[in-house]
Amino acid sequence: MVLRFFFLEWWISKRYLKPKGKERFFSIITLLSFFGISSGVTILIIVMSVMNGLRSELFDKIIGLNGHTLIYSTSDQGIKNSDEIYKKLQEIPEVENIIPILEAQVLVMGEDQSSGALLRGVSPKTLNSLEIITSNILSGDFENIKQGEAVIGSRLASSLGLYNGDNITLLSPRGINSPFGTIPRSLSFDVKGIFEIGMTDYDGSVVFLNIDDARQILNLGEVYGVIEVMLSDAETSLLVKDKIDLKLDGYNVYSRDWRETNSSLAEAMMVEKNVMLLVLSLILIIAGINIASGLVMLIKDKGREISILRAMGMSKFSASRIFIISGLKIGFFATFWGVLAGVLISPYVEEIRLIFSYIFQVTFFNPEFYFLSKLPSELKYSDVVMIGSISMIMSFLSTIYPSYRAIARDPVEALRNE
Repeated sequence: MVLRFFFLEWWISKRYLKPKGKERFFSIITLLSFFGISSGVTILIIVMSVMNGLRSELFDKIIGLNGHTLIYSTSDQGIKNSDEIYKKLQEIPEVENIIPILEAQVLVMGEDQSSGALLRGVSPKTLNSLEIITSNILSGDFENIKQGEAVIGSRLASSLGLYNGDNITLLSPRGINSPFGTIPRSLSFDVKGIFEIGMTDYDGSVVFLNIDDARQILNLGEVYGVIEVMLSDAETSLLVKDKIDLKLDGYNVYSRDWRETNSSLAEAMMVEKNVMLLVLSLILIIAGINIASGLVMLIKDKGREISILRAMGMSKFSASRIFIISGLKIGFFATFWGVLAGVLISPYVEEIRLIFSYIFQVTFFNPEFYFLSKLPSELKYSDVVMIGSISMIMSFLSTIYPSYRAIARDPVEALRNE
């Protein structure tokens, strides 16, 4: 009996959603509601996938360059007992790679141009551990950097007009003390390789040297500035940090995990994602209002028919379910097509960006502002489920007032006034 009445309500709602003749205006409202919800769902999925892609791409590359956990000296003298620390770190099972590095700001001079840069001195035995560099070499190579050789970022090379094999001069402020003050120290190097990881900040400012050259130009002894620790699982960094602090107690060093070093960036991106979700959800709210408006118009037009059905014995809840089912049908099919379009389009946002940039001759997603050379996208099905659920909830809520209007009037009174 229940199924029979449910089928009746379903059939009536189907008839109501296919108006004819003078009811064409309602059809337009229905289509606007449909396209409003479907486009809103599609845009939400695409935007969320781009936000996820930005976050993942930024952190993957930042962590790939800086490590999951960083170890610093508590003094200005740098880390001196690096071999002992290296052995201690190898005892921790979660540690995958250990990369001691010497960092400093220097001036890079080409034939006609100069630019500030971040010098990173690395030991030849740890070069292969820097996978983000070794896997993104444009020309030359990154293996066994000898003294007198340098590997630089692609944007830095472009700004200075440099190619593989060219000569550069590095100038360090940590020079030689003299009666006339500090004399900057300079050394010349041959460009052995050029890398491009896709982050403009690093591609335009990083220079890798052999550790011995780095110590010489910085006028330092057998020290390192930082030890980068790569883990098998980035999510265990807080746990491993505690183990590192325990292992290295008494070595005059302290550690920071990647969450601490990039906390402001992580929080900013999460806030931006949530704000975008909130703002774009307004599209669904507006579409939901369109559904409610359309159903109110339908109820006004079908008031006599609803009154007849109620007079024949249809309950209030059955009558209200006709309009709830009508609204949910619009919401369901609009959500379905919106999700399908969003899932299909999301992986190709970079190609779409390039097409629009070419057509309108406008730079969308400027690498100088976002630190990435292309627009990333990462589709998370948890976001798809969440957006689809929000859409269906909004569709249901938009049917509450119209369905109440459908049963508010007494059927006998309504028929008498017809």
